[in-house]
Amino acid sequence: MNTKILMLSKKNNIFCDFAKAILLSYFSEKETITISGVVNTSIDEGLCMYKPDYIISFLSPWVIPKTLLNSAKIAAINFHPGSPDYPGTGCYNFAIYEKAIKYGITCHHMNEKVDTGDIIKVRYFDMAPNESVESLKLKSMNHMLLCFTEIIEMIYNNQDLPASQEKWKRKAFTRKQLDELCQIDLKNDDENEINLKIRATYYPGAKGPYVRINNNNFILQADGREPII
Repeated sequence: MNTKILMLSKKNNIFCDFAKAILLSYFSEKETITISGVVNTSIDEGLCMYKPDYIISFLSPWVIPKTLLNSAKIAAINFHPGSPDYPGTGCYNFAIYEKAIKYGITCHHMNEKVDTGDIIKVRYFDMAPNESVESLKLKSMNHMLLCFTEIIEMIYNNQDLPASQEKWKRKAFTRKQLDELCQIDLKNDDENEINLKIRATYYPGAKGPYVRINNNNFILQADGREPII
């Protein structure tokens, strides 16, 4: 019997395109449905009628609803671009801000709550002393594709997914917490703190570090170039 896979990912993202190519190198187009979307849009819950064996989320812009998760006959899994120390939003940013010496990516089963499901596999790597969000993202994407390949190969060979002994270390970071990290307090933040916040939140083309004065946000001007990824 053919394995049915539903893959959910981000639109116009080169690493999602790489992941789709990897998936299709193992499974035919008849065995897969790949859905791409953008942030702040809704997912079609009618996809649960497909009743896939596996749902695979790779940088999906959606929080997958419970009805769709429950439609997976074998497993619904996600590839998170952060280690179990950094669930949720802003994983790169908080790792840099906390001066972590190692980082990683996590493959895990999906629950209704984001980044809480049992962990399948973690890939760790060292962080550079002056890591930027850009460089950390690039490293993470490469490791995530390697992990994705390993998991897809297991599924193709009808192997059981591994069960890691690792657990999530904290509650998932929220968008509000990331926004608070981006805010520079000129009264209370010293020079070292300001420089650290800038390094931890600056990314070309995205809202990053800012100063709030009289209810107005003044955002650090980006350098105008496209990010490397």
